Amino acid sequence: MMLSPSQPQVLATSYHSPQLDVEVKLNTNESPLAPPEGFLLDVAARIRRSSLHRYPDRQASELRQRLGEFHGVDPEAIFVGNGSNEVLQTIFLAYGGPGRTAWVAQPTYGMYAQIAGATRTELIPGQRSDSGQLTEELIASDASLVVVCDPNNPTGMVEPAELRSLPPLRPHQLFIVDRAYHDFDQRQIPEWHGENVAVVRTFSKALSLAGLRLGYVVADPTVIAALYGIVLPYHLSSLSQLVAVSALDWQRELQAMVSLVVTERDAMVSRLAAFGLAPYPSATNFVLVDMGIHDAHEIWNRLVARSILVRDASQWPGVGNALRITIGTPEENARFLSTLEEVLR
Repeated sequence: MMLSPSQPQVLATSYHSPQLDVEVKLNTNESPLAPPEGFLLDVAARIRRSSLHRYPDRQASELRQRLGEFHGVDPEAIFVGNGSNEVLQTIFLAYGGPGRTAWVAQPTYGMYAQIAGATRTELIPGQRSDSGQLTEELIASDASLVVVCDPNNPTGMVEPAELRSLPPLRPHQLFIVDRAYHDFDQRQIPEWHGENVAVVRTFSKALSLAGLRLGYVVADPTVIAALYGIVLPYHLSSLSQLVAVSALDWQRELQAMVSLVVTERDAMVSRLAAFGLAPYPSATNFVLVDMGIHDAHEIWNRLVARSILVRDASQWPGVGNALRITIGTPEENARFLSTLEEVLR
């Protein structure tokens, strides 16, 4: 008999989004706009000057230097990976594992539970307040890792700013703060920071580069050294590094769509409420909406039949009868809303 997987329970609950051939794709929180032509020409020029016959820089020195300048830290405080998921997995490999625990409060990003299972880190299920947010009292003090998604996916809600005072009071814990949607949060408040805080960021959302698969973490240099000690050698390709450096040169142009998304997001919330639905307040590039008396999965099927793909969140832990809609272009959003109004009838 063929050897079976060692963790079939992880395979059975893996977090994946359906990839369907549709005309309007609003299900994976990507940017509605492609990078500008000038950026692509800059990338092409860098590729022509590169040495692809050589292995990449294992330490991603130039990219870490640039990211360090952007965040006001030394390069030794930056770890770069193939998307924030690899970054998160590397943190769990270094600081989780057998005998360690991770506190995660649903509903939140499904990959946290999957990565905990894959790294054999015991998951401690957390609780949220009636408003759907976290409080200091609700976060377990005996967990090795505390995972906070701020703003949160899939609800789109921000966590209370006062949570930022908690890590210094709990030096025995590592706080992993996923800030994938940071750029869509209009609050002007200080970033999470501290020796025991790892702030995870991504190029996939506000920088319009989901296809690049580039994520990074800002943390104390001792944490970063542990991550580079455990990650596979040459894990980040030369192409990924040079495209990311170009993206930092073009950051203002790449992020130009953020204001469009915020405007469209707020309009989306208003229209969904006008339909008699219950959208969550969002500080991201998506909206989670409780479908009320309508069956979310059935509505999802009807939208797919009309070549519109959103995310069916009705089976996610702690969510309920809901759909999650990525904010697209004004034309895509208008088509989604008119079609939704049609199928709700």
